Parts: sequence; structure tokens; C-alpha cells
Amino acid sequence: MSKNKWVRSISFNKKNEKDVERLKLIGKKSFSRFIKKLLDEEIIRTSDITRQRIVEEVTIKVGTPQETKEIKPVQVRQSLTPNPPPKTFNPMLKGRE
Repeated sequence: MSKNKWVRSISFNKKNEKDVERLKLIGKKSFSRFIKKLLDEEIIRTSDITRQRIVEEVTIKVGTPQETKEIKPVQVRQSLTPNPPPKTFNPMLKGRE
């Protein structure tokens, strides 16, 4: 056996229903390849969860909610009496007004 390999053993009980189901699931597949694939999927799943948590933490810290206020439109009041006409400036009438 190569020095680069690390062997982990696993046992199944033929009388345990869950172990029998597990064995049926594996069938005649390469057990090592099957387990490695499951481990790879778990690594991706946990890294995605970790990334999601980091994004949520950053969002919570950075995005502080601001108090929102309703903006009311400005109401312009019109007077009931009409405005007098504007005075015209005539330099000839200076001092007579």
C-alpha cells in the first residue's frame, strides 16, 4: 500500500434496517467513489452555508435601518381677495406717489 493513502474502515450490520437500506443504496457502485462524492457535496454545502452566514452578518452590520418619515405635500393657500395690480415704475412720477 502507498504511503500517500489513508484508509478508514466502516462497518454495516446486516440485521440493522438502516444499514441494510444503506447497503442497497450503494449496491455495486464503487464504495470509495460514492463516499468521496458525498463528502465533496457536503463540503460544498457547508461552504455555501458559511458564505451565506457571512453575507447575512455583513448585511446586518452595514445596513442599519433608518427611520422613515412620510413626506407630506406642501399646500399652497390662495387668498380670497385678489392681489392689487403691481405698481409700475415711472421715473417721471418720482415723488408724486
